[in-house]
Amino acid sequence: MLLHANAILAVGRCKSIEHISRLCQAHLLDFGFRHVAYLTMRSPVLAPQDWIVSTTYPREWQERYSDRSYARVDPVLNACSHALLPVNWDTVPITSLEARNLVGEAVDFGIGRTGISVPLRSPDGSFGLVSFTADEQTDDWGPASATMASLTLLAMHCHARANQLLQARDIEAGLSAREIECISWSSAGKSLAETARLMGISERTVRFHRENIRIKLDTRTTMESVSKAVSLGLIIRR
Repeated sequence: MLLHANAILAVGRCKSIEHISRLCQAHLLDFGFRHVAYLTMRSPVLAPQDWIVSTTYPREWQERYSDRSYARVDPVLNACSHALLPVNWDTVPITSLEARNLVGEAVDFGIGRTGISVPLRSPDGSFGLVSFTADEQTDDWGPASATMASLTLLAMHCHARANQLLQARDIEAGLSAREIECISWSSAGKSLAETARLMGISERTVRFHRENIRIKLDTRTTMESVSKAVSLGLIIRR
């Protein structure tokens, strides 16, 4: 399987983490995959209910997984927490009755009989995981196969985009609406005077907003602030 470049480009345009898994599923259905699941643990001390999850799994299965605390015994999750390379579900040992029950119930809920999970680490130390499920394994699921390479690349882009969106959410919570408006006009190429006129404020206040933005975004110039705001999804250049 050679994944079309449009899938990678589309992930980079996702406006929410919830959109990522749905978009990937749409691109992968023709290749025999059923579901896509993305999760990230932004801190190792967070409990499962605080993980950020985006998945195409049926809601009934998501609720059952949570209610029964299946994260404690999930053999794939456990394997991925210690892995650096993609994990083929068929190679994961199932050593407990609870784990066997989990796997059997997942099949009953239509998750798929097998899958590939790609563990991902972020520069800040957080852990991410993207899983792709299917009903049947194919001969092209080897560690050096085109399928594994394509899915790994797609997973990396999913995790990168999710982290951008999360960072943007964190930063946006710290930027005021007027600061976002100010940096948006800067991104449109408006001068100090033009921004002041468009916002109905003084040039001195625009300077004040720009300085606050530089502090919050940890940048040195207005153009650096614009570049970082665009990369984090706070503003979109037309």
